[in-house]
Amino acid sequence: MITSHADIPLLRRLVDRLLAGSPDVRVYISHDIAGEPGVEDLVGPRCTVIREVGGRGDFTQIERIVSLFRLVEADGGADYVTVLSGMDYPARPISDFLDALTSAGDGYLHNFPALDPQGSDWAMHEARQRYLYRWWILWPLSASSRRRWHWLHGVNYVQPFLRVNISYGTFRLAWLRGRLPNGMTVHGGSAWFTISRRAVRHVLATVDSRPDILRWARTSLAVDEVFFQSILLSAGTFDFINSNARYIDFESDGFGHPKVLTEEDLERIDASDAYFIRKVDRARSATLLDKLDERVTGREADDR
Repeated sequence: MITSHADIPLLRRLVDRLLAGSPDVRVYISHDIAGEPGVEDLVGPRCTVIREVGGRGDFTQIERIVSLFRLVEADGGADYVTVLSGMDYPARPISDFLDALTSAGDGYLHNFPALDPQGSDWAMHEARQRYLYRWWILWPLSASSRRRWHWLHGVNYVQPFLRVNISYGTFRLAWLRGRLPNGMTVHGGSAWFTISRRAVRHVLATVDSRPDILRWARTSLAVDEVFFQSILLSAGTFDFINSNARYIDFESDGFGHPKVLTEEDLERIDASDAYFIRKVDRARSATLLDKLDERVTGREADDR
């Protein structure tokens, strides 16, 4: 499953690599309705494309993934689903990944208790303001407006009741919630994951039966980093490998965005044993993608 918005040639390259990896692979794409045109050209016997509203830091990413879950189930389901973006790419042969899934339980789901000071990967003030406050979008902001109004974030450090956020292209205001949905513990983690069919079915059942969880999610920030983890880990019945099985370099950017990977990262990618990498760019990552394809194509030829 892929959520995308731009660079159709790069998306085509990703789709071709996934489908060439195994006849058992099917690809489902949710492409931003406001994104680059031409994605319909990728439709084929094993590739389905839908157009949906895109977004960042809000519930639209959840809606897109849930829509793809429903499409997969309508087509008879899949043993596992993997969520990728259009800027991800396989680091190893798809057959290696499929072999690993045979002993991966319910899949690869990076997770941690988001609101636990001892176990969370996030600073507590950040986690609390994302998920313990009810957020509302007031108006859109340009890049220059975000820079001009960034000082308003100081409001968040001098009182506990209101929060301000201008980080996602909109001006948002929040106030403290009364409580979280019953029976749910907030678990954070990577927005990119691989989960089993029974996990997919549990997510869909929860979406269809728990409007309180949907209300909480729709009024939270960066909910794509907690929604699926919170539903699945709160159930207490799933067995995940605590990893997203991806190589992502956040260290070099410093602003919460992953670095664009190049051939200079190949040694670190290999050392990580990751099955996928994020993120790549058609021009800047061209040599890296060529090298990965050469190795993967050689392995697949040997396997045949």
